[in-house]
Amino acid sequence: MPEATQRFFDHQPESVKAARDFTTRTLRAWGLDDTGDIRLVVSELATNALAHGSDAEHGFLVRLEPGADGIRLEVHDSRDPHQPLPEPAAPDPAAETGRGLVIVDALSTLWGVDPRQPRGKIVWSHFPIAMPATAVRAIEGVRTC
Repeated sequence: MPEATQRFFDHQPESVKAARDFTTRTLRAWGLDDTGDIRLVVSELATNALAHGSDAEHGFLVRLEPGADGIRLEVHDSRDPHQPLPEPAAPDPAAETGRGLVIVDALSTLWGVDPRQPRGKIVWSHFPIAMPATAVRAIEGVRTC
C-alpha cells in the first residue's frame, strides 16, 4: 500500500487547479485512474478553504491517505476558531455559490470536520478504493483447480 502524501498550497485562486492536479497525479501513481469524484471534492474543499478558511498569509494543505477500505482526502486550513463549522445547506437556486458541501456529501462515502492544532480545521472525506486495472487483470489470470 502506498504511503500518505500531502502538499501545501498558497492562498491564491490558481491553487485550486494545482490541488486537483496534485490529487490526480497522486492517485494515478497509486494505480487509480477513475479519480473524477475525488478531483471534484478536492476542488470544492480547496475553494472553500480559500474563500472561508484561510487568509492571505495562510494557504491550505491537501493530504491523501490510502487505507484498506478506501482513500481519505483531507483539506487543512487555518480558519478562525470562532467561525461556525461548515455544514451543507440547501442553496438558493438563483445563487452561483453554496453547493460545495452538498457535492461533497453526495460524492463521499463519509465526510466530516475535525479541529486542527494550533488553529484551523480539517475537512475530510472518504472514498472506497477502486481496484487498479492491473490488479484486476492479475487476479483474472489466476486459474484455480
